[in-house]
Amino acid sequence: MSSYKVLSPLCVFALLTAALLLCLASDVEAQSPVTNEPDADRGKALAERVCSNCHLVSDNQTEAVADVPTFREIANQQHQTPGEVMARIAIPAHPMPVIPLTKRELEDLAAYIMSLRSE
Repeated sequence: MSSYKVLSPLCVFALLTAALLLCLASDVEAQSPVTNEPDADRGKALAERVCSNCHLVSDNQTEAVADVPTFREIANQQHQTPGEVMARIAIPAHPMPVIPLTKRELEDLAAYIMSLRSE
């Protein structure tokens, strides 16, 4: 008597589908490698979600709180650096609230802000 089991068609379909998904996932990963570099696009998306209540964060935005610098103005401050931007966000001066962000989010946000620099 044989100890082999016959797989049902549904089981075979599920296994093939899982294999196909794994192949597709590895292909996507190969096309867009993970990098440690700050990502200005992620920073822009974060800014639009978190910072746009007070700051003008992009040219598409039309309203912000008066007397709050725009991201473009922040980027163009004399001697501005990504480190300075991250420090200001991590340890804000009143009236800016403390915004809990990861190191990666701070780097991405600073990269986006500095991408608006005119020089």
